[in-house]
Amino acid sequence: MGLNSIFLKMGISDKLAGDMSLFLVLVAISLMFGMFVGRFRLANILINVYIAVAILMVIPENFLNLYANSNLLLFLLLLTVLTIIGDSLFDIHIPSSGSGFFGRLVVMSFLEVGLIFSVIISMVPSDKLLEYVSQNMYQYFASPSARIFWMTAPLVFLFFINRKSK
Repeated sequence: MGLNSIFLKMGISDKLAGDMSLFLVLVAISLMFGMFVGRFRLANILINVYIAVAILMVIPENFLNLYANSNLLLFLLLLTVLTIIGDSLFDIHIPSSGSGFFGRLVVMSFLEVGLIFSVIISMVPSDKLLEYVSQNMYQYFASPSARIFWMTAPLVFLFFINRKSK
């Protein structure tokens, strides 16, 4: 006997019974997920969800339309990869030990400013922006491939500099 039929026997409408069943299943999955993952990893997974969504937002639609549900598969793949490397990625600091601290700081700062600039100019209509910047500069920051680069490069760099320091 399913949850839906229990609610139906109580005189609840079919749609509301389905909604209540789904809600109870989500609560049960949430409790199991929280117990399995633990409180420390929950924050990392939340950040990973935001990162995966942000990366999907900059990937051109023609790349995502290759297969049915390819955006869903890519989201799950990104979330899984980010969660697996999360311990290395989200020991969030730029290591100051050893030589090269200033270089790591400069590169990370450049990548973050590039990301911010890419997001900003991607939001400005191209005809207005091209009055102030060259077509090449626009392509370096606002083309679909450039947007993918600026979204992923800081994460990849952060992963590698944190990995070296451990």
